[in-house]
Amino acid sequence: MTPLETFQSRKIHFQSLVEHFQKQYNQWAVFRAFLFAITALVGYFCYEMYDFAYTLLVLIIGIALFLFSVTKHLKVKYLRDKNKVLIALNEDEIQRLSNHFNRTETGEAFVEDKHFYANDLDIFGNQSLYKLLNRTHTFGGAKMLADWILHPAQTNEILNRQKAIRELSAKIDWRQDLEASAMLIEEVAEPTDKLLAWNNAPANQTIKKSLFQIARYLPYLTIPVVIAWILGFVPAYIVLVLFMAHGMILKQIFEEVSIALEQTNRIAGAMKAYAAVSELIVAENFQEEKLNDLKSKISEASPAIKALEDILNKLANRSNPFFAFVVGVPTLWDIQYFIKLENWKQAHRDNLPIWLAVIAEFEVLNSFSGYHFANPTFINPTIVTGGVTLKAKALGHPMIKASKRVANDIELIGEGKTIIITGSNMSGKSTFQRTVAINVVLALSGGIVCAESFECSCLQVFTSMRSNDSLEEGTSSFYAELKRLKQLIDEVATTDNSKASILYFLDEILKGTNSKDRHEGARALMLQLHKTSASGFISTHDVELGDEFDEQDFVKNYSFSSEVANDDLVFDYKLREGVCHSFNASQLMKRIGIEM
Repeated sequence: MTPLETFQSRKIHFQSLVEHFQKQYNQWAVFRAFLFAITALVGYFCYEMYDFAYTLLVLIIGIALFLFSVTKHLKVKYLRDKNKVLIALNEDEIQRLSNHFNRTETGEAFVEDKHFYANDLDIFGNQSLYKLLNRTHTFGGAKMLADWILHPAQTNEILNRQKAIRELSAKIDWRQDLEASAMLIEEVAEPTDKLLAWNNAPANQTIKKSLFQIARYLPYLTIPVVIAWILGFVPAYIVLVLFMAHGMILKQIFEEVSIALEQTNRIAGAMKAYAAVSELIVAENFQEEKLNDLKSKISEASPAIKALEDILNKLANRSNPFFAFVVGVPTLWDIQYFIKLENWKQAHRDNLPIWLAVIAEFEVLNSFSGYHFANPTFINPTIVTGGVTLKAKALGHPMIKASKRVANDIELIGEGKTIIITGSNMSGKSTFQRTVAINVVLALSGGIVCAESFECSCLQVFTSMRSNDSLEEGTSSFYAELKRLKQLIDEVATTDNSKASILYFLDEILKGTNSKDRHEGARALMLQLHKTSASGFISTHDVELGDEFDEQDFVKNYSFSSEVANDDLVFDYKLREGVCHSFNASQLMKRIGIEM
């Protein structure tokens, strides 16, 4: 069964389940209304015809049955809603196969200033690698996914990711269940920085004072006194004095509780999703060491996170004025639950960041696994150690539809080497460079690549392909390109044995100046880079540059070209060895009406 057929089949299956649970939901709604009416009628009948004890018994039974029906009703609602989410997930997967993305997240919030390749390779944006991969829903997962594709991993980590992704790829039921569990809670996308700031802050010293530690037991006196007042055994002023004492005690801790809630309240709703996801992780059996290692770190997370959710939700009840007066003041609610919150932090503060990171990593692994499952013809790259190695056969761009994708072979081995790509306008030079670079990024993230075979070493991709002028900075596009090339030169100069070699991609190098300066500048840059450990690709219209270095062993010339057939330009986008000496600018200008 193809991925498309799988997703379509699952969508139909979940649609049938939604219809099933919707019927149950409606039935329970009717039953609840019927039960309420019957309880009221029978209770009234017993009240009129028999002792009050019978009425009370009916009410107790009726309320118990009603609460049971509410629980069942909510469970059916949850199952209905979860299957609705699963329908949406599979529809999203169907759309992804055609590079149509339903989700709005672009990842642009995680862009790093002056990043080595993010802007040129469309790592983020509406049609981007991030959108192609992203199946995360927590804030931590979204941020970690961006980090994986922005920064290459080390060899051992890449290999471990490959194994984990391969195993998870086959677990489509579990993967989609994991994703759906997160999607059901909207707050799961909230940033966790304030929660972690609260978690990492020193223990609150105010609540540790003996006044509050003793006062927490005061409601055991106050509540019986209130009951005695209601029954007429004690005067009202005693209750009033006790309430005033409670109010004075609560006032002293009011600000600390408010600050703690401000840091945790927005993320409180997400705790349910974190608990559900961690529960799914712990319950699943894995084979790969990386997955089991992550699982071991989260074994106790679910009950602890549920406890935190319960504390936060109950503490947040203080914002209801009626609750605060009727329950909050008599029970010293703020103190009771603020002490529980501080005790929770003391018990789990070291574990909470680990739990959130593990959940995030499983989401990222799930993103790559979903991409792996959806593209069965793509392969796991071979990662080699040392130097500069890049070998690929039938290499294609993963964002181009298979029906339109043109694959090419390429090989670049050794430090200080340059591949010059010449060719006519629109022939595919820039797309080819992006094809090579984006597959290297995927390979070094742990993902699959769009190729028949692919081998590369751990490299640091660096691109200079889009140089935009800036009115704000007062720079032209040419000067912006010079600044980018300066960044490359500085980075290469600081590269040592502890860093990966630079793999650069320079598109239409120095295009903003005259042909003589362009040629001399490109020539000087190539000779300078040749003396370093960096290797890479340069595309240019400067055929003299290719001719000049054609006999040099550290340079290899490749080209793209076009043909004229029946007065139309035809591009085959096939990479050929050698320098291209045929260009099409005049034909293109004629086609738009410029008389040549």
